[in-house]
Formats: sequence, structure tokens, C-alpha cells
Amino acid sequence: MRKINLLLALFATLLLYNSASAQQSENQGFNLIVVGDSQPQTKKQLKELQEVIIPQIGTIVEEYRATGYPTAILITGDVVWDTMRFLPRVKESFESLGVPVYAVIGNHDHNRYHRYNEERAEKRFNKTFGSRNHSFMLGRTLFLTFDNISFYRSYSEEIDSKQLIWLSELMESVPSNQRVAVCMHATATNMAERSLKPYIKPLVSILGDREIHFITGHHHNHDTADISDKIIEHNVAQVNGNLWYAPICSDGTPRGVFCIEERNGVWQWQHRILGEQKDKQLVVWGQGVVKDHEEYVVVKVIGWDDKWSVEWSENGEFKGAMEQIEIIDPDYMQYVENEAKYKKKYVERLRKSAHPHKHYYRCKPTSDSSDIVITATDRFGRIFSQSIQIE
Repeated sequence: MRKINLLLALFATLLLYNSASAQQSENQGFNLIVVGDSQPQTKKQLKELQEVIIPQIGTIVEEYRATGYPTAILITGDVVWDTMRFLPRVKESFESLGVPVYAVIGNHDHNRYHRYNEERAEKRFNKTFGSRNHSFMLGRTLFLTFDNISFYRSYSEEIDSKQLIWLSELMESVPSNQRVAVCMHATATNMAERSLKPYIKPLVSILGDREIHFITGHHHNHDTADISDKIIEHNVAQVNGNLWYAPICSDGTPRGVFCIEERNGVWQWQHRILGEQKDKQLVVWGQGVVKDHEEYVVVKVIGWDDKWSVEWSENGEFKGAMEQIEIIDPDYMQYVENEAKYKKKYVERLRKSAHPHKHYYRCKPTSDSSDIVITATDRFGRIFSQSIQIE
């Protein structure tokens, strides 16, 4: 059955790709809203997804609708949290925003009661979202969705030989300069080491020297990793914070979505905080707030990667680059220690999940009364500023 599905998917993809290529001159871009691990487990969580999170995403959809470029939504797996009956309801809820919705299968999208039969375990997901491997064109980019979750007793990460055959046959008709976005649940790289995982290397070999973007979830944190000049992984933070129990992910990334924009063939991206304007990319704490850094003004850069630069000025005088530090997010810990109203075991899990991140910077004011302006510049040259007055 999987072989038949792969052949049908390949045939449909070739028709879609040829049609999209013919229209490429008219379609010069897109907007893609990437939703990390929506993962409702309870009716309460599903209701919050439907009534709070999706309407906030809808605001971004409306912004994008005004651009005139096609807009779509991609869910990076773990669409649900072992609650198979929620799958159609989650899909319908996102589709209510009036744009195409794509999804990859995650480990929690497999029916765990069929863990010794992978086809049965993933049956409900496939019925809801279609084949586990398919492709679509947006702008000048070919998107591929892959199931890289092998589900047996538990789960492991894998791309099997049938998937590689499907990819090889598909790429025979794709130009060598075609940008490809590979969408999966688990990461393609060892993020800390900035290296490809062994099972991904055959896939990359088939794609050749093309520009490749991996779009993944699973880790519930934000990270953009440059693996080489032509390979980047975008690991997308969980849209609901930390497993619905905190409004901030454990790395300090606020509830939000990862937005990719293509204009005239060029990509830009950023993490969008839900409920905030597009230019909200900085969180600043004054002196005396951040533990172990009380003498400093500290800033968090949302959606940070190592291509950002962060500078500051004091009372109109340019001071240069801020000092980068690696800390646990102050707002996350403030929530866990003072606001989380859960059983002790859940609060302890939240506490243990916190870990230091590099998207923080600090500066020490030279006066007891200062106007501090912090300016952060991303890899695309976009500038984000925020000021704070020290008294």
C-alpha cells in the first residue's frame, strides 16, 4: 500500500511541479506560517488552541493576505498529543483561516495502541492530512514533507529506502538550481554540533548542490542552524509555549510562529510573537532584575541566530556591541516560581526543563540616570530597537 501511495504522490507532484514552474514568472513569492508542535492533549488545550492561538495566527494571516502573495500554514508534527480523535478538529480549525494547511507526522501523531503496526498507527493521520510524504510548490521553492519517525515499540528517527527512491525519481525532473525545503518532525541535524545526522546524509546526497532548508519541530525550542553555505535548519519553537503549561518555551522563546517570506525568489524569516506586532523582537530587563547580572541591563533577542548583531547607546553616545551571555530565561523562571498553578510534579518538570540559551546580551550603564537604546540587526539587515530609562 505504501508503494502505491508513493507512486501516486510522485505522479501528482510531477504534475504540480510542472504546472507551478510554468507559472513561476507570475508567482514571485509566498508567506508560510510554520506552527511548531500544536499538540493538544485535553479538551481544555484544544479549546485554547481554537479560541486563543488560532485567532492570533489569523491576525498574521490577514496581514499576509494584504501582501497579495499566497499564504499557507505548515504544522511541524505532533499536531496532537496522542489524541487521535482531535486530528480532524485541529486541521479544520486551522483551515478556518482560509489558507492551505500542511502537516508532517510526529511521534505523538501515531496511535500508540498500534505501536507494533506502523501503518495502523499512522492511519488516522494519513486519513486527515494525506500521504506521509508529498510535495508542493510555493513561489520558487519546492516543499517536501517527510515522515522521519519510525514507530515500533517506541519511536526512532529514520528515512527509509522507499522514501529515498521516491525522492530520487522526483528530483530527476527538478532543475539543479531549485531551492528545496524539507519539512519533517524530528531534526535533520545535531543542532549543537551543526552537523547532519547520519540518516539524513543519503537524502542530502540525492538533493545534490541545491539550496536546502530543513524545517522541523520536536525540540519545542527555537534554533536556526547554518550547516553549510547551502544547508540551513530551522527548528521551530512550540506554538503554545512549554507543553501548554507555560506561555514561554523552556529556552525563553515566547508563544509564537515561525514566518518565512519569499519575495522575488529571496527568503527572509523571523519568529513572530503571538499577539504582538511584527517589530516586537526584543525583551529588555533593567538593572536589578536578572539574577547574577543585577548591575546590567539585559536584553533577549527573539528568533536569534549567530548572524545577529546587538549594540547599544547611552544618552546618545554609541557604546558598541553588547556582551553576549548564556542564561536561563528570567521571565520563564518568574512564571514557574510565582505564577504556575499546577501540581508540584508539573511545576518541577517545568523547572527542570529550563536551560541556558545564547540569545541574551548585557551592558552596564555608566550613570545612575541614563537613556539606554538597544539596537539589534538580523542577518537580513532588519533593525529592531528598544529603549529603557535608568533612574
